[in-house]
Amino acid sequence: MNKSHGGNCDFENVLIDLNSDINEYHKMRGHDGVLLNELLKKISGKLYYLETVRSYFHNEFQNEINALVEGGKSVSRAENNAHVKYPEMYRLRRIMDGAYNVTHAITMNISYLKKEMNSVNVS
Repeated sequence: MNKSHGGNCDFENVLIDLNSDINEYHKMRGHDGVLLNELLKKISGKLYYLETVRSYFHNEFQNEINALVEGGKSVSRAENNAHVKYPEMYRLRRIMDGAYNVTHAITMNISYLKKEMNSVNVS
């Protein structure tokens, strides 16, 4: 996943797809349990892939900090430089945090639907 070899292509495509899935969830009218399950599955799979991407960039980020500190820069300066060189770290953190919140909301919606179905079946 070397940036110079176009490794960001899949990463960018997954972010676009993830955004599309989340928009589909936000546009839902009513509660469709099948669609909620499909969206949860799709979003969760994309988050797993993005975790592998984030892990790669984290390692690169840490290696950059280490090299800069060994080269004489302060840790603070090294971190600032690493953030400039690897903006994906911040971007992934923010996007993935939001996507995880969406998966929690979908899970709550599915639980609500199950509860509703159970109360109808009991009555």
